[in-house]
Amino acid sequence: MKALNVLLFDGFTTMDALGPAEVLSRAREGERKCYEIEYFSVEGGLVGSSTGAKIWTRKLDEMVKFDVLLVPGGFAARELAHEGEFIAILGELARRHEYVFTACTGSVLLAKTGLLDGMEATSNKLSWQWATSEALNVRWIRAARWCVSGKFYTSSGVSAGIDAALGFVADMHGRNEAQRIAVTMEYVCNSDKNADLF
Repeated sequence: MKALNVLLFDGFTTMDALGPAEVLSRAREGERKCYEIEYFSVEGGLVGSSTGAKIWTRKLDEMVKFDVLLVPGGFAARELAHEGEFIAILGELARRHEYVFTACTGSVLLAKTGLLDGMEATSNKLSWQWATSEALNVRWIRAARWCVSGKFYTSSGVSAGIDAALGFVADMHGRNEAQRIAVTMEYVCNSDKNADLF
């Protein structure tokens, strides 16, 4: 079973993290689950989301699998984008993971590491001006619901993380599995990554 490692920080947007986590937690190959979900933070312990939800996280040095890294966004990302130590840690984690997935302004945090330079990426459309101004070497795609650039998946605002996660499942496990998951969630998926209604 592969690991989805969710990197949390105080003030993260709840759905950015838990929407994609819900999708990947439902992925199956036969009767076998494809992903185990683990939650991490720099310090470990309880981390609070934008809605006040508290999630228990493990310290980063307890991470033993490096399959998929999920980075959420949120208003707190605006401060984190300028915290050099956090960005350095994120850069190292992103390099070690097979795939890196961002939701909303989590793409800005990843972009600050330099790993998205020259690559296509997207972010929250309501924060578009700020997001694109923070990383001028990224090929920001405003029309995209989500972008795939090598091992990097970046998605637009909040609910787009669910669409992108279903897109990731389709890429990794087939479109039928992604459609099955969407049905089990009673979710109407925007399956066109190049068309964001927002």
